[in-house]
Amino acid sequence: MRFFIVILSIIFFLPSMHSQVFYRQENNLNVVGHFGSDIWFGGGGASFADFNQDGLDDMTFGTESGQNIKFFENKGDHFELVTFITNSFENRQVVWVDYDNDGDKDFFACATDGPNLLYENNGNMSFSDVTSQRGLPIVTKFTSGATFADIDEDGFLDLYISQFELPNGEENEMWRWNSITNQYDDYTLISNTGNGIRTTYCASFFDMDNDDDLDLYVINDNVNHENSLYMNTGNGSFIDVSVPSMTNIAIEAMNAGIGDFDNDDDFDIYITDRFNAVLFQNNGNNTFTDVTVAQNAEATEWSWTGNFFDYDNDRDLDLYVSNEISGLVNRFFVNDGTGNFSEPLASAGGLNNSDNIASYTNAIGDFNNDGKQDILVSGPGTENFRLYANLEESGNNFVKLHLNGVQSNIDAYGAKIDLYVNGMKTITQTHSTVAYNCQNSDYINLGIGPNTAIDSIVVNWPFGSNEDVYYNSDILINGMNEITEGVSVVNSYATPICVDNHNVEVNPVPSQTYGTASVLECNSNVLSGANVLFQAKTEVTLENGFEVKQGAVFEAEIKQCGN
Repeated sequence: MRFFIVILSIIFFLPSMHSQVFYRQENNLNVVGHFGSDIWFGGGGASFADFNQDGLDDMTFGTESGQNIKFFENKGDHFELVTFITNSFENRQVVWVDYDNDGDKDFFACATDGPNLLYENNGNMSFSDVTSQRGLPIVTKFTSGATFADIDEDGFLDLYISQFELPNGEENEMWRWNSITNQYDDYTLISNTGNGIRTTYCASFFDMDNDDDLDLYVINDNVNHENSLYMNTGNGSFIDVSVPSMTNIAIEAMNAGIGDFDNDDDFDIYITDRFNAVLFQNNGNNTFTDVTVAQNAEATEWSWTGNFFDYDNDRDLDLYVSNEISGLVNRFFVNDGTGNFSEPLASAGGLNNSDNIASYTNAIGDFNNDGKQDILVSGPGTENFRLYANLEESGNNFVKLHLNGVQSNIDAYGAKIDLYVNGMKTITQTHSTVAYNCQNSDYINLGIGPNTAIDSIVVNWPFGSNEDVYYNSDILINGMNEITEGVSVVNSYATPICVDNHNVEVNPVPSQTYGTASVLECNSNVLSGANVLFQAKTEVTLENGFEVKQGAVFEAEIKQCGN
């Protein structure tokens, strides 16, 4: 029987959304490092993917030329810097993906000053460079992004590479997996997705027209290079619908964030820019409308990654936007439930009351498995990576999903999830990468508001017409649900983390012993009004110097681990 240490309720109870809900935790959790100096604008990629598949979101950061990629393994109570490969190019996109469907995560890194490299996981978190073996070229180009998706629904992930290549641009590349030769074939010309000679920053796959295959939106950073929307017409064939869809804007674009911000059952696009971001609302008829001003989603500074996520589990998508102008607050847009945004923390300095530090990339995950999505940030220069812990306390409930494909690609990238609660539907789609140089967690976090039950969850798998339906009796609320294609829910468990060796950052009463062998350390106090439940694997000694403010409640107990 295993036991665990975890904070089940938050340390700070907050009276309203206008109070602070995100707190910086990188120093407490040993996340130490920085990107460094870039060859050109844009910094490095960031990934919140669980690379060792232990149920905990890890972190990976691209870094400057001459500095190795940084891998931070989540140990439950802290992160440890580990080394799997040696790659000291300037790396933009860093992607964990099971390209060969063998049950472990492989790694792909895009460089601006060296070749893009594919590393195969040998099964024990040791890696081999298989770039050439898998048919990919060993050449140096200014590659700015990469994304994996199954464009032809054959159960294997294909690869799209975005080329920036200064001064005038370069064609992008589509690589299709050949399951006979076990290699990637150059499919650029046949697929019609080369995108011409343009400076492309990134691209996002999503089902634009709700026909159950993946379309492609390409972001071009040049006022003379229009963005491109490619419609998948089946079996991985694409046609350019940029003009009729009205998405062919020509700006200094950086980002393609994807999400259904207005809950109308289709996916919208958020595009950042050097001057004016654009929110494209999907009209449901293969056209889009610019609603940036109408929905109060304007970002007029030099913005980069714009990521949709439901920070408070209230069933609508909020939006976090990084900008590179030091001194200006990074944007945190909160959705009011109708698709209108506000910025409740802007006047208070943004996240942590101090989010005015330049940043390029952000990624969304849940490092402590509490059902509240956290934000990691990578910025320019020697500014330390940042990790914002989400301590929001609305009391809203959630459902977490871990999808495993069988006929579909094992990562289930491209799956569409329909969630029904009280007769209302919300939709989510999974991505290997999305937005700018970003890989969000593979674990899907679905807010269900104050509801304690769901009607159903429908998973539309990215293979043919495969679809599975799960009802309330199948699903654990406020827990993880592992779902295998065609099999149903194979495992459910409470999300608190199991750890064996722990220095957990909490704010307990000092000089009291709960339950042998673990010491709690902390840099702050439990505030008045807080209600903290602390659960321990074994006896825990609380050192002097900790304080629980008057009016706060601190409880401790020993409890069996859920996973």
